[in-house]
Amino acid sequence: MAKRQETLWELNEHSLGKHLVLKSYINAWFPILSKYNGRLLFIDGFAGPGEYNNGYIGSPLIALDAALNHQHQAVREQEIVFFFIENDKKRLDHLKSLIEERYPNLPSNFKVHFSESKFDAAMTHLLDYIEEQNKKLAPCFAMIDPFGVSDTPMSIVHRILKNPKAEVYVSVMYEYINRFLGSPEFEPHLNELFGGNEWVQAKAIEDKHEKKEFLYQVYKSKLKESRATNAIHFELFKGNRHVYSIFFATQSWMGTDKMKSAIWNIAPGGDFVFRGMANNELDLASPDYGPLIDAIVEQFSGRWVTPRRIAEFVGSDRTDYHSSQFKKNALKVLEKDERLTIHPEDAHKRKKRFTYRDDIRLMIDAEPRD
Repeated sequence: MAKRQETLWELNEHSLGKHLVLKSYINAWFPILSKYNGRLLFIDGFAGPGEYNNGYIGSPLIALDAALNHQHQAVREQEIVFFFIENDKKRLDHLKSLIEERYPNLPSNFKVHFSESKFDAAMTHLLDYIEEQNKKLAPCFAMIDPFGVSDTPMSIVHRILKNPKAEVYVSVMYEYINRFLGSPEFEPHLNELFGGNEWVQAKAIEDKHEKKEFLYQVYKSKLKESRATNAIHFELFKGNRHVYSIFFATQSWMGTDKMKSAIWNIAPGGDFVFRGMANNELDLASPDYGPLIDAIVEQFSGRWVTPRRIAEFVGSDRTDYHSSQFKKNALKVLEKDERLTIHPEDAHKRKKRFTYRDDIRLMIDAEPRD
């Protein structure tokens, strides 16, 4: 199991990446959901004390700051419920005091609730209550960032994702899974984590990369057994050493697209780098767009298609890329290579070459022309 920390500790260099991704994503998530919903719910399942010894703030304060200081007035006026779960009393008391001190005049539309409990117990209580009332969770973003792999059963994640507009952001420390993979006493924990015993097959896989990919595919497939239609993961490396992975599941390709954009656009710093889910060699700091082009050609060649449809494909969990990347880095390249044709009836919609309105029809050739 992971080593328990004191009430306060220093923010590890590699943990900064998770916080940067969180900040970037919820800055995009708040305004999108506030357009159509009366209430939003932010859940931090392992909230911690709210700050670190070296001056950094924790995820609860990142979320509160993002809402309070958002550039869109609609977000600042939105009813947002913040639910902070922490099993350690000293940490939770520190978080409560910190929030009271930092936000003495929190607006009435921002409601903060605390639970001194384990994540699975707190969520079971909340979900049971909601189901007893024949209600659903408000549009929800649940951050699940444990020290190890305990107290995060797939059964609870499934119950969250069965609610409309629910999303989960889970950090997974693969080293802990791999370390205890052959320990019989640890099997119940892994059964809960994966929501079954399919993970056992990994014991027979000798290649370490194949083993990790097998376990990750099991985890993602389990995430999608709920209502989630998209599940992605990205991995953080320090040099060639794997540090942790971020999993994200949602019912929306647009949510997936925004999460991928958040991960692509942050810089962890130092020699840390995020890599893609489909291609472990895809270094997000120095990207190769060849796989993006290949994926688009394979999916759409030989028929008329609009950039809007391509955006949905690229933004979904079927690629490592986000929808802001494909026009410049794929369609433009294909047109320069004379492998892309604009429908004659839509040619007048373009003011200049290498621009692609979302509603134009285009044809992509499977192979380069002679």
